[in-house]
Amino acid sequence: MTIKALPIALAISALAITTANAQAANLDQIRIDRPVVQVLSRDPATEAPVENVTVVAHVIPDPDTLTIDSGVVLLNDYIRQAAREACFRADPMNPDDGTCYRKAVASAKPQVKALVARAKLEKVSGESAAS
Repeated sequence: MTIKALPIALAISALAITTANAQAANLDQIRIDRPVVQVLSRDPATEAPVENVTVVAHVIPDPDTLTIDSGVVLLNDYIRQAAREACFRADPMNPDDGTCYRKAVASAKPQVKALVARAKLEKVSGESAAS
């Protein structure tokens, strides 16, 4: 029996913000890193390892779509998909009771807000510079 703590990190890559000319096939990608397992201690009764498992999911959005509502909805769909996959990879033998998923999605919200704000600011800056 292995006891696991499951911190999940969802990272929204800002790399795509600087690559506005990327091809459509490369946009809105999800990349999930391998789980990183750290043994914290051993259970005194069973000697089973108590592990901290971290999985990082990178969601790379299309920056052009972040200025419209449907683009933000699509990004949030990708985040939910990445959260489900990351939680599964963190512990494939035990189904998530929803705790991992909710924490992963919540951890992405501030990043989404900042990314959308940046995309809108860049769009406004680009439009005013073109005028």
